[in-house]
Amino acid sequence: MSQHAMLVDVSRCIECKSCTVACKQENGLQTGDWWLRVWRREQLKDHLVRYYNTQSCRHCADPVCQAMCPVGAIQRGENGLVLQNDEKCIGCRVCVTTCPHNGMKIMTNDKVGKCTLCSHRLERGEEPACATICPVNARVYGDREGILREASKRMEELRAKGIRVHLEGADKEQTAVLYLLVDTEN
Repeated sequence: MSQHAMLVDVSRCIECKSCTVACKQENGLQTGDWWLRVWRREQLKDHLVRYYNTQSCRHCADPVCQAMCPVGAIQRGENGLVLQNDEKCIGCRVCVTTCPHNGMKIMTNDKVGKCTLCSHRLERGEEPACATICPVNARVYGDREGILREASKRMEELRAKGIRVHLEGADKEQTAVLYLLVDTEN
């Protein structure tokens, strides 16, 4: 079975929040509940540097949330998706505190929720809602090898423009959701 993957290219994000709205609508989330957020980041150097970073479950290859869940409500499938069983969740929030990516969210029902990469859409052969709606192609879905090739191509293009970038999720801390990040440090 091929590994699902998504590239989130922070260099292209314009903070339109289409991805957050699509996620919320597609998954029937209640008012106040979010699985995907977009955050504005700014740094003042000799000029203002502004970028937007999204935050959601990264679907880790070795998910700490799964290891820490006392009731086995979180499982990683062979396809690379880390899914949570809401029926089993007791709302203890251990996964929320242990997730290194802040991917687990406390929902209005006092249980925990997280991105499923729209697994119900994937089963029908469709892409995740957030990837289909992005107007600037900042979110790209596909198989892991294809996503790694796309990330490499984008990194080369940005570096050719003098922009320093790096890719999170491809190496030692493998995740299904990879982030192409612009280096903002000197």
